[in-house]
Amino acid sequence: MFFGESAAAYESITSRMKALAVVRPLLALDDSPAKRERGWEGYRLAELALATLDFVTLRIGARTAVRQEAVVEQVAESAALQVPGRAGTEYQEVARWLVERMINTERHDRCFRHEIGSVTGDGFVVREFPFQILKDVPDEAGQAALTVTDAAITVLVHAVDVDIASEQIAAEAKLAALLKRARIGEAWQAARTAHVQSIRYAKELLDRMEEMKRNVRAIDWEADLDGPLKEAQEHVEERSRAETQLKAQVAQLLEVTEEEHKRQQLEALDALIQDCLKRHLMLVDMLLRVVPEFRHQQDRQIFVPPVVHVRVHLRSQLLEPALELSIEDSERPLEAFVRGVLGPVRPRVMYLPDYFEVLTRMPDQAEVERVAVGAPDDWEVTSDPPRFDDAQHAWVDRLLSAVPGEGMRLSRLLERAREWGEGRGPGDDTDHLLAMETAHRFRHVPVAELARGEEAVVVVDDGTELDDPVFGGSDFLLLPAMGEPTSETQPPLSPEFVPRATNDDLEPSA
Repeated sequence: MFFGESAAAYESITSRMKALAVVRPLLALDDSPAKRERGWEGYRLAELALATLDFVTLRIGARTAVRQEAVVEQVAESAALQVPGRAGTEYQEVARWLVERMINTERHDRCFRHEIGSVTGDGFVVREFPFQILKDVPDEAGQAALTVTDAAITVLVHAVDVDIASEQIAAEAKLAALLKRARIGEAWQAARTAHVQSIRYAKELLDRMEEMKRNVRAIDWEADLDGPLKEAQEHVEERSRAETQLKAQVAQLLEVTEEEHKRQQLEALDALIQDCLKRHLMLVDMLLRVVPEFRHQQDRQIFVPPVVHVRVHLRSQLLEPALELSIEDSERPLEAFVRGVLGPVRPRVMYLPDYFEVLTRMPDQAEVERVAVGAPDDWEVTSDPPRFDDAQHAWVDRLLSAVPGEGMRLSRLLERAREWGEGRGPGDDTDHLLAMETAHRFRHVPVAELARGEEAVVVVDDGTELDDPVFGGSDFLLLPAMGEPTSETQPPLSPEFVPRATNDDLEPSA
């Protein structure tokens, strides 16, 4: 019998089902497999979700959003209150996972969906109800930010299909009654509810202005804007007066209250009412801009002629007329068509290799008589002078041959080389030659000399660190050694095949 009534009788059930659908994703958070798999049994995820909605709703403006990282930090603090003693990274992980589930990042369109029945002129039908809870939008700096949807705000304040102005008047009346009885904690909750209602009011007005920008023809000024604007102005004026009186009552209670806890509650309540007053000033500014915006959109959308999109029939308008023309005459219309279809051509960018190739390309010149620069005998054979002279080589060989039987450190030999080089001037680098020769002997053990029974200097690294202002690394120990001749002697190497010390033998650690 109930379903035989008009469709309006079923709208209340449809509205309540939409509210329950919005609550369903929050309740499903505590039954998520991720909660059990990750060891998050102690967290009340549905309550954290409501705390997330509170934080975002109370900090957004009509055109602003809240940074996603700020939301994650706030939810992590709430998670730490529920389960203390855990690592901070776990709180961050719980908060980030929760925020992403409320955004519904698992779906590309970010929408939750629930099938809800309704009664129409055709009878009872079931339609899919898409909705969002948190919406990710870019902020003024292009960073990831969040805002709440109308569905989330409706569920947050427990007001399904309730007139916003009436709800805010009721909330402020309740607040005034609570303040008279000095029930400050409940008064703060009532002020917070009134605050949320003012946010809903601004959001509804902003949605109307956005709809106006999309299609001004869909808005009837007398039915949709004229009356609601007057009501909105009266509402803002009355709410501003009421909140000013509430602010004065809070100030009086602050003067007579001595308990610290209640004073903190009153200060928080005063800040909340002050924020409500600021939001009402913002509403006044929006209301003043509605009429000029409506006229501007009328001029832009109605009195400007629509853009005419001309389509070309390729056969009748291009191919057949072009076939009747000569090749020379058909070239221009065909080029114009191709240019219009392909669009602008991107210019070629000159890269550095191409630029170098152009610079080094030989220019095309006429044949000229070639003149010989010079004969091969005209070139002088030049060579780089050696870095170390014969006297330096002789002194280094003398130092190495004079190593005593108990051995000598490289640091001591470097001191003797520098003492000898002081008489040659400040630019003497005999110590470098000695270091190179020592490193060479360390890397190339004189096996051939020892095999022939000759005396040679062996370089040993015993781990002692070199303390020198120029060189670093190990302080090598140089020891004289005498080998025993083998039975099968090998012919001596020619002088040009005897290895000599080079700059490659001197490493930074030598």
